[in-house]
Amino acid sequence: MRRFFDDQGFQSGLATELGANASHHIGKVLRMAVGDAVTLFNGQGGEWSAQITAISKKSVTVEPQVFTADNRTPPLNVTVALPMIKGDRMEYAIQKATELGAATIVVLDTERCEVRLKGERADKKIAHWQQVAVSACEQCGLNIPPLIEGTVELKHWLNRDLPDLRLIAHPGEQPFDPGVLSTTQNLALLTGPEGGFSDDELNAAQAAGFTPFALGERVLRAETAPVALLAALWAWRG
Repeated sequence: MRRFFDDQGFQSGLATELGANASHHIGKVLRMAVGDAVTLFNGQGGEWSAQITAISKKSVTVEPQVFTADNRTPPLNVTVALPMIKGDRMEYAIQKATELGAATIVVLDTERCEVRLKGERADKKIAHWQQVAVSACEQCGLNIPPLIEGTVELKHWLNRDLPDLRLIAHPGEQPFDPGVLSTTQNLALLTGPEGGFSDDELNAAQAAGFTPFALGERVLRAETAPVALLAALWAWRG
């Protein structure tokens, strides 16, 4: 069953014209037909089974039928904070972190970031990455896309009201004790840039309550670290 995101409300039996993104994907990319069945979700929780009732050059109309309250959301609410990464590797990190159930993804500006974005350029990138996360949800079955936030300076993010359990991945540290995962429902996971965190950043994170740890003996790339760490978290959590 093809799944599509559209941020408007749906009602059973009420014909609804989909937005430009979903309409284009259904009508132009996939070339679906009237009568085809689809699944719709709007990011508010749950999903609708629906049927395509009309297709025009610029829009697609569907009729929602049955609502299911299944979100497939992981039991641990994880905020992933990662540095700005150059090129398509940033899209990879956001796509895979979404598939692995991150609830929030914060794009950070750190001392050793390879690229920095400000103003309108940053806003456009964040909007693009939010769509990357939405597309990942369409593929993997999640019904609540993560919020993509950024760009935020690391020192400012560390001063926020963050979850009690705070972890920072850093090569050479002690392995993580997974036993602490059984005592919390919320977690902040901080991963570094290609050049690693500076000593000042590492000290600031620890002063803000972050526990440093390492995942094995290898040094992972900036786009690999959040993905590997999320997978490890779910394995540890069971």
